[in-house]
Amino acid sequence: MGEAHSGRGWRLPAPGLVLAALAAGIAIRALLLALPPLFVTDVAYYNVQAVGYILRGVDPYGASYSVPAALQTPGAANVFAYLPGVFVFLVPGGADARVGLVACDVVAAVSLLLFRPGRGGQLGALFLLFPPAVLFSTSFLNDSLPSIAFVAVALLLESRGRRLFAAGALGLALASSQEAWFILPVYLAYSFRNRSYAPPLVTLAVGGATLAPFAAWGPAAFVSNTLLFQFQRPVAPLFSAGPFGLSVNPSLQGMLLGVGAALPLAARGAVAAAFLAYLLWRSKGAMSYLAWGSAASVAVSLFVLAGNFYWSYLELPFVLLLFWVALRPEGAADPSTLKDAAR
Repeated sequence: MGEAHSGRGWRLPAPGLVLAALAAGIAIRALLLALPPLFVTDVAYYNVQAVGYILRGVDPYGASYSVPAALQTPGAANVFAYLPGVFVFLVPGGADARVGLVACDVVAAVSLLLFRPGRGGQLGALFLLFPPAVLFSTSFLNDSLPSIAFVAVALLLESRGRRLFAAGALGLALASSQEAWFILPVYLAYSFRNRSYAPPLVTLAVGGATLAPFAAWGPAAFVSNTLLFQFQRPVAPLFSAGPFGLSVNPSLQGMLLGVGAALPLAARGAVAAAFLAYLLWRSKGAMSYLAWGSAASVAVSLFVLAGNFYWSYLELPFVLLLFWVALRPEGAADPSTLKDAAR
């Protein structure tokens, strides 16, 4: 009685149950927002202070930050490592960055719901009820969530044939998180397969226009905080003591460090480039490729290139795979078959 059937026998929860599950995921976050955080990480301190600097007209990438020594990431004493697109969601939250990050969760879930009614709503509910996703927006804060929200909106718009708007949303994602940069090669291959050349230019223009004012504000500090820091920070071994107990660093470099070895950045870059070349060789003009190819590019590139791999790095690939799953059983309208002014 409580289920509906898809064309191939997939049993989906009835729309009412899906909406109830979505509402439950939002209600859980609302309750957690009303309570003190279960855990407080260094990200919470950086976010609140960075928003304060923005509101006072101070460059957040050239400022000083005060974080309890027990929580501070090694080498990050005065570093705001996140790209400026995050302020789109963080600033409205004011003194509680969790508000903006919860909004990102809702945007991603609603995008899934609208992307593929029925299956997408089920996957959106799964995302909102998935315990790590709840923690990443309310406790162990993941500042990649703004880029995840923008990517979700981009995929939704792309599925509707609104390629230029989708390209703009992807540009905002690129300006919100370095993780999203690994989507760009796959997106370029996807666009070229569809002979759609204007959208990538829009993506680069929007991303560049968002980054440019902050880069011009203090070029050296901006580059140091958002790029160089990622490769200069100390690399933790596979297992080490952290502020919340055992800390695990499952990056390639972390694993090698555990056996007394290491790979220079150039070698790791070559490994990542070889995998990317494989993804580009497999490129297609279908949204399913855009979703799974982007997920694979982000996950593998971060595993290989990042000295320290945090579990929150998997949230963007996870959401991308949810969009891929939404397309799997029966397929969805392929934007490459839709007329678009961007062609």
